[in-house]
Amino acid sequence: MTRTVEEELISQASAGITQLPMLDIIFSRMAVSLVSTFKTKAAFLCDIGFSSVEYMAWEDVVADVDKFGICAAVEARSWGGTMAVVLDSEMIFSALETQLGGRPRPGTAPKRAASVIERQISRDLIDLILDELSDNVSRLTEATFIVDTMEVPQQMPALQGGKTPCAVARMSVTIGDCSGAIMVIIPMATLEPAQDKLSKMFLGEKLGGDLSWREHILSNINGSSVKVTARVHQLEVPLLDILAWEPGTTIDLGIADDKEISLMCEGIPVFFGYAGQRKGGRFGFRVEREVNAEDLAEEETEAAEDPESAETDKTTQEATE
Repeated sequence: MTRTVEEELISQASAGITQLPMLDIIFSRMAVSLVSTFKTKAAFLCDIGFSSVEYMAWEDVVADVDKFGICAAVEARSWGGTMAVVLDSEMIFSALETQLGGRPRPGTAPKRAASVIERQISRDLIDLILDELSDNVSRLTEATFIVDTMEVPQQMPALQGGKTPCAVARMSVTIGDCSGAIMVIIPMATLEPAQDKLSKMFLGEKLGGDLSWREHILSNINGSSVKVTARVHQLEVPLLDILAWEPGTTIDLGIADDKEISLMCEGIPVFFGYAGQRKGGRFGFRVEREVNAEDLAEEETEAAEDPESAETDKTTQEATE
């Protein structure tokens, strides 16, 4: 039986529940990232939806749990408390059937306790869920979640006191034509060490993202190549003088032996140093310092001073890293 709004308000007020707005952001992120995680690590496609975190007593949560589902008792080590993750039977058997190459149909999940194999599959899925939860919570505060035991829903009342206030995140999972659910139930006492950070709203945070694609991009960056140019000198010359140049013209660049050279990448200076001649007549470059904000500002100022003048380089050495 669904409780009225008045009953819910009275229940929360009497339990002294403080709502934590950052939990809504965390589970919104988690719903998006879990889609990619299940695709790459559990071999099934799904859609996951999340609305908002609910606050209710443990006994009310237990009353809503699918009695043929699976419950994992979880240790939140960084917070010194416990919590629970529940998968309903539709979620478990739809994921299992898809992994085995079948096509799940709505309402076909067996109405019985999960077998040993089904419990192991559920354990693997819950481990993935906890990894995603840890990744998202860790952006705010340290968090590590480890499965302690796998329980059936009938054993859930013994895990916490009936009146224990909890934050409950319900995520709807659609696999093919089947609709299942994930529930993450965290007692408020477990959240207490992180309550200060979770009670503040941080705006401007990025939500979601395909982590597997991001990791793929990062793994390939080290093997990429860029063109690096050593710019010895830059000279401003009137256009009229340039038009008078001809083969054999000698141009005084006014460069001293200790002239600092800038190392450029895509037209942007990245290092400063000095050139020297190595054995065999080849020139080398010794890095002395990195480019800082003042150097970049100076470059922009010099480029903007005389936009109509032509510029020429004395020597350009190109290398591929």
